[in-house]
Amino acid sequence: MMKVTRMDTNLWGHESFEYVGYDKEAETFSIFLPEECCLSFTSVKEQVVFSFLLALDKESFILQKLIPFFPFEKSSAQSFHQVQ
Repeated sequence: MMKVTRMDTNLWGHESFEYVGYDKEAETFSIFLPEECCLSFTSVKEQVVFSFLLALDKESFILQKLIPFFPFEKSSAQSFHQVQ
């Protein structure tokens, strides 16, 4: 089951997303973008998610640590509304 966390955009200084979710059993990490879409990365270990949460520059982390190394798909954010 995916657990979703709100990322305070003011606190973290980014505007590209507000929610992230992680399904530990499926090893799926999802980033819910404001334009009603979602980036879902597969085969993501929990340690990588913790590193993302601690990263000061989350957009750079996505571009440098997630996109090049983990399979992902861009889809509708409808799944986000189902897990809220």
